[in-house]
Amino acid sequence: MARLARDKRGNTLVLMAAMLIPLAAFCGSAVDSARLYVVKARLQQACDAGVLAGRKSMTDTSLTNTTLDSTATAQAQTFFNNNFRTGWFKTTAASFTPAKTSDAQVSGTATATVPMTVMSMFGFSNQTITVTCQASYDVADTDVIFVLDTTGSMACLPSDDDTTCNNYVGSAGTTSYTRPADGTASGNDSVAGYPGGTAYYVPEKSGSRIAALRSAVLSFYDTMASAADPSTHIRYGFVTYTSTVNAGKAIMEISPSYMVGGSGSANSQWNYESRTQTGSLLGQPTWKYQQLNFDVRNFVAGNAVTDPSKTTGATSRWTGCIEERATTAGTTSFSQSALPADLDPDLVPGTNIDTQWKPMWPELFYARNNYASTATATSTGDSSSHPNIGTTPYYQSGYVSCGKPVSRLDVMTRTQVSNFVNAADFRPIGGTYHDVGMIWGTRMISPSGIFASDTAAWPARQAPNRVIVFLTDGDMAPNTGVYGMYGNEYYDRRVSGGDFTNLKSYHNARFLAECTAAKSRNIQVWTVTIDSSATTEMKSCATTTNQALFTTTGSGLSTAFANIAKQVAMLRVSQ
Repeated sequence: MARLARDKRGNTLVLMAAMLIPLAAFCGSAVDSARLYVVKARLQQACDAGVLAGRKSMTDTSLTNTTLDSTATAQAQTFFNNNFRTGWFKTTAASFTPAKTSDAQVSGTATATVPMTVMSMFGFSNQTITVTCQASYDVADTDVIFVLDTTGSMACLPSDDDTTCNNYVGSAGTTSYTRPADGTASGNDSVAGYPGGTAYYVPEKSGSRIAALRSAVLSFYDTMASAADPSTHIRYGFVTYTSTVNAGKAIMEISPSYMVGGSGSANSQWNYESRTQTGSLLGQPTWKYQQLNFDVRNFVAGNAVTDPSKTTGATSRWTGCIEERATTAGTTSFSQSALPADLDPDLVPGTNIDTQWKPMWPELFYARNNYASTATATSTGDSSSHPNIGTTPYYQSGYVSCGKPVSRLDVMTRTQVSNFVNAADFRPIGGTYHDVGMIWGTRMISPSGIFASDTAAWPARQAPNRVIVFLTDGDMAPNTGVYGMYGNEYYDRRVSGGDFTNLKSYHNARFLAECTAAKSRNIQVWTVTIDSSATTEMKSCATTTNQALFTTTGSGLSTAFANIAKQVAMLRVSQ
């Protein structure tokens, strides 16, 4: 017995036999705990996917209705089912219940039953896992500039083809309206002097493109407002464009010295294609037609100025439209590192006149017989051989247009947005120059240009998302007879350099160069075309091809704008 007591052989087997049961429990616990962890992680992912899909698809975002709409419910359920299938890891009774929260977001609860494997031998029953999730659709601080085509064709129906629309615009004539004289130059106006007076527009068809545009802008606003939380800051700005843009008063708000003739400017004169009296013949004045310099200080100041090109004592006042800064003519290639003054959205005007803006003064403009010489002719004034382009027929035909003043970025209520797009001067007339609109849209939202303070980050906040929504109903359509942002296309030749055959290509190159300038400043660019397709230029301008939208219906336009707003808003898992 003593020898047996001292014999240690076989002790390990006894100990191992004794330890098999707890070891099996430990191993089983590890195996089943790992399965529970994996299933829970997968269940959480599926829950998150479900509520994200549900919130993105939600059609009823009102706070009064507490029931999640059927579209959102179906989408949420579909995405959950696609991400978690019953039977995975032998799970049973997997379920998902989406719901609408009190702040119009989507929450969800998901459960699944996981059977025990090894641990079932120790009396452990199946385990039910429950996870919760919530998706929010909200907006970071965001600045939005709407660049809106308000040319004559916007009076047509969205479904009208080019021939139908052109025939209508050509035959409909124009209707006059009185410009608002309330001093409203922009969203944060501090400069008095929007002079009123008579202007013209193409009568809108019932259900016109511009009417659809008004609704679409408000749809965008409503979609953004529904996604914003109380701490979100959203600013809106507007640029309405034709062959020019009414940006003069906005420039003057920043610094009058940026305008030729403005207070503090180093330059007081600008040259216009005009005429000067050289004498008289048989009691009639004799004129020389050529480019002439005129002092524009009183004109820029908003005063009624006696027209120096006439003998009748006629006066005119500046309506705010501008001639652009110096550019490079006759080219389709621009370097982003060396853009000309007009395409550089960040260039601050200096004393050099090439860097400053000039006032449009149509009443001074006369179309002389030829470009090469300073022709002398006898005339009583506005003869048929030397027409004055600043007269009613040219305004009515759209060769000269000066629309609604731009509105700088600012916080706006829905009523203020509605008032802008429904104002008396938000009217269709003029020709289509996309480069004009894009240059000023980019300039007004650039974080490092003269309007940088408008788009600066709010105190203790990140820089805002910056978005340009560019809307047009047609292709670029420059015309040598137009007097616009680059003077007169035929006489001034600031864009073409005299090569009129490629005039459209030159303007398109400028448009695309400015689109690139915007995107290089981290500005999202969306383009929307009222047509059966988007042009190559509109696709190239947008940040991605998916951001170049098009439609031929008014309701489609509102849907497109609302969809942009949804993309601008951020969809995220908040719980």
